[in-house]
Amino acid sequence: MKLSVVMAVFNQADTLEAAVKSVLNQSFKDFEFIIVNDASTAKTAASLKKIKDQRVKIITNQTRLGLTRSLNLGLKKARSQYVARMDADDVSLPDRFKLQLDYLETHPDIGLLGSAVSLVGPSGRFLKIKRPPATPEIIRQAALRFCPFIHPTWMLRRQVIEAIGFYNSEFTYAQDYEFALRVLSRFKGANLTTPLLKYRVDSPRAISLRHLKTQERFALKARWLALTRYGYPKSESFKLIKPALSYLVPAFVKKPLYRRLFWQS
Repeated sequence: MKLSVVMAVFNQADTLEAAVKSVLNQSFKDFEFIIVNDASTAKTAASLKKIKDQRVKIITNQTRLGLTRSLNLGLKKARSQYVARMDADDVSLPDRFKLQLDYLETHPDIGLLGSAVSLVGPSGRFLKIKRPPATPEIIRQAALRFCPFIHPTWMLRRQVIEAIGFYNSEFTYAQDYEFALRVLSRFKGANLTTPLLKYRVDSPRAISLRHLKTQERFALKARWLALTRYGYPKSESFKLIKPALSYLVPAFVKKPLYRRLFWQS
């Protein structure tokens, strides 16, 4: 088995079925699908019980652990050469795993691979294409300014996890950013320019809307750790100025701007 897919779910019964189907219907078939049910309500648990596929392994938390610790549980169970992330409110396109595996197999210097996404609204309506930086050089240059990957598009090598560890359990939010900064301190990253995921934004459940300031604070902490512990040169400290100033802008001002500038077509 070459690939492990890790997904955590908490009360997302309305989008769960589409997310799961998009994984099980991939053109690449040889994978295990680890789903961590983070003490969801009975409706979500019932949806999970309907899944009839031997590749699916469900872990059920008896009490809610949160996204970070739930993902770590999934990663600890993953036993394949490559590990992919998935979220319960997104949809992977059919050739996602094949294209990412093909790239990693032919680019042994890349430790973490993401992709572009099609942004969709709460109802699934297409909004626009979002393409993060693609090449290792540009990704590394951008890393302290913003997270240069879209979390549910990730595919990484097991050796990366063995080298840097799991998600930082101190991070309730921006755990992906902190993890990515650690990866980029020792490995190269890349993004495929082809959209491989339908990425849901601007929904009532979106972390970036519900807890925007908390997420920004953790992102600043991740940058500080990169400069003080992960070997990023102090000469890049100036890249924290804009995020720090942005943090001072009230959330009620920033949310409409995010919708207009980044999400709307």
